[in-house]
Amino acid sequence: MIAAVVCSVLLMQHFLCIPGSYDDNRVLMLHKEPANTIDVLIIGSSATYADYSAAYAYDKYGFTSYPFAISGAPCTNWKPALRDALRTQSPKLVVIDVYGGSYEPEIIRTRSSQTYTIMSHQPISMQKIETAKEVSAQVEQTSTASLVMPFLKFHYRVPSNLRNIKKRLAAESYGPSPLKGIETLSRAKKFGKIDDSGFSDETIALDSQTEATIREFIEYCKNEDIDLMFVKYPLILRQKDPDEMDVNKRANSILEIAEECGCPALNMQKHFYEIGLDQKSDFYNHGHANLTGQKKITTYLCDFIQDNFDIGPSELDQSSREEWDKSIVYYEALNKLTDAMIRQDKSKSIGESPLTIEYLDRIIAGEDADEVAKDYKESYPLSRARKDAKGAG
Repeated sequence: MIAAVVCSVLLMQHFLCIPGSYDDNRVLMLHKEPANTIDVLIIGSSATYADYSAAYAYDKYGFTSYPFAISGAPCTNWKPALRDALRTQSPKLVVIDVYGGSYEPEIIRTRSSQTYTIMSHQPISMQKIETAKEVSAQVEQTSTASLVMPFLKFHYRVPSNLRNIKKRLAAESYGPSPLKGIETLSRAKKFGKIDDSGFSDETIALDSQTEATIREFIEYCKNEDIDLMFVKYPLILRQKDPDEMDVNKRANSILEIAEECGCPALNMQKHFYEIGLDQKSDFYNHGHANLTGQKKITTYLCDFIQDNFDIGPSELDQSSREEWDKSIVYYEALNKLTDAMIRQDKSKSIGESPLTIEYLDRIIAGEDADEVAKDYKESYPLSRARKDAKGAG
């Protein structure tokens, strides 16, 4: 009887306590990838999944990668995310989006939903318990017990999740995903000229707790013999938004810490125009590129990776190679869909879900993208984490 109760609770928390969202599906789909086939793992917040395309990188550079990103994820999420990824993958390089450490200290201390997203998809193990203990010591509003057993915190979700159980089961039943963790918005927002202050190297000192978290993470990676680099994605920064300017300055401080610790660091904000970015066509909001800008940013980042690390074309068996070749076809279809939606002035979120695949299948089968765009509806509403996230990422 006890075993039956435990099994029931585990099944309930897996299917009825985890909300259906692009973030959740992105976590789920990483572990649908064949073991040890992801060569470059990119950990971060929404800037990572908006500004980087694994399918495009594979098409142009031949190596596999994955944006293991959750909207609004703070730096306290880096280590749990990496540990989770290492359960099934052994990346040659881990890339960290610095914006997770550039939030206000209070946000970093209290933002927990992103780590619950990571932990909720993990089977119970000693490593999960160890990670839960570390997180609960760093982040308020968390506990070791609820991180290990999400049912304790999220049982209230069961009624609403029952109404969406078909979406949850659909996400569980497909994969590896040809979308490779993508998420975007079908919009090209026209921004005015960026003033020079947006490209400043100026820094703001991090609070002691955030800096300690970052340095401990770097030390952990060194002890695990993990090649690590840090990246700052480009933003539309203007002096009239002092909060965003402070985010930029704290991000610069993280790059300095990374270099001090011997980790390569790439400040793409400084190379905004060298990347070829256009503030009137390449962004869907001030902190995230659309697919047009995404290709440019992915190209620049991959050039840096190839210049600084021994990352060549990935060695894949035939089955995995066919899956990655398929991802290129789906990325091309996604571009057609978003272009059509922008022409129709339909600003909609598009991301990792079986329903998105259904729309793209129609385009791949030869249906006109403009007709598919007219039918498109969002696969999921915005997650709470994304609603709560402010600024870059």
